[in-house]
Amino acid sequence: MNKLNLCRILIVIGFALGLVSLIITAGHIGDPLYTLIPEFEDGATHAWYHALREVSGDIVAMIVILAVIFGAAHNRTAFTWYLCLVLMLGYYAPFWIGVPFFGQLSAPNLAAEIIHIVMAVLPVTGLLIARKEFKLSGLSF
Repeated sequence: MNKLNLCRILIVIGFALGLVSLIITAGHIGDPLYTLIPEFEDGATHAWYHALREVSGDIVAMIVILAVIFGAAHNRTAFTWYLCLVLMLGYYAPFWIGVPFFGQLSAPNLAAEIIHIVMAVLPVTGLLIARKEFKLSGLSF
């Protein structure tokens, strides 16, 4: 199996696992238990808006990455590799970047943490494996 196909498989599996988390997040939209205090200035249901923004942003990031990975070879350039890397960092980093500041910004349980780790490691590893398919001659790992 060539490196590009291995990359594709790892990204698709990682994104498929990510759909578990995404579906759970989407399920918060409209859930009366997923609201803020009634006195919140922007309204008690404002948390639904943020859940929708997260779901929308995650879906768009996945679509762009998949379009690059499965798209025409001439579109796989150093720029698009870095674009995919930045999209992945934007998608996965929020799982952990807030934890040192507020413990409440961590996964709600161990199962969620494991899903987050696996769903991040697989696509990032896939992208690293396929770096030469993106004409990254000066990049070495």
